Amino acid sequence: MAKVSQNISSDSLFHFIKRREWLLAILKKKSFQARYVYEDIPEIKYKVGIPMKCFCDIPLGMIKKHLSNYGKFGIGITKEYAKKNTFSPVIYIHENSDTLKRYLKSMKKTDIFNDPHSLLPYFKIDERKHKSASGNMLRDRFYDEREWRYIPSSPKFIDFTGFDEEEIRKTRLDFENKNIDTDLLKYVLPFEYSDITYIFVQQQEDVDKVIEEIRSTKIEQLQQDRLIAKIITSRQIERDF
Repeated sequence: MAKVSQNISSDSLFHFIKRREWLLAILKKKSFQARYVYEDIPEIKYKVGIPMKCFCDIPLGMIKKHLSNYGKFGIGITKEYAKKNTFSPVIYIHENSDTLKRYLKSMKKTDIFNDPHSLLPYFKIDERKHKSASGNMLRDRFYDEREWRYIPSSPKFIDFTGFDEEEIRKTRLDFENKNIDTDLLKYVLPFEYSDITYIFVQQQEDVDKVIEEIRSTKIEQLQQDRLIAKIITSRQIERDF
């Protein structure tokens, strides 16, 4: 009998979000839109906002923690679509990472904001420690997320130097992303409905709203039926996988 091994990656990439209306907007527009994210990268003194759209490469049976962290609505897309559109896995680093040190030695710090072809958007810390509301020390192990990123061609990096981290995350990112929202064509990545492998909703009552959106699309009924068949609830995953 042939041995069966458990996959640690998937044939799909998943993008999770916290609100049903965001999911409906993605389906209606048939596109993803990159938004600014701030990454705290060791050894880099500058604070940089980078436009991106993030996905994870985790089998459904191992995705429960990811759902609780990032949201219980989302979309799965084929890796074929991802590779065609230049998605790439991130480069995980830590404060003593040789990869990061070699990269920084190979470029001038001033190039961080001026070189749209920089590798900087693909660096991500492997883990982060922080205090919970109760004062306990917690650890976020990002390495387990197996993240892939879509970075727009010729992205504009935002210089957040001079702002503290709380202000960046609570104010500056919102400001920059509102500017993106007003420009419907900025950093947009279209897809076809056939590129979708899963549509995630939180619970059964959300299914009807998504079906209603799918039925309103101007595609053949067979295509609508195929899309509807891809709907799965987060509760199903939490209960059955």
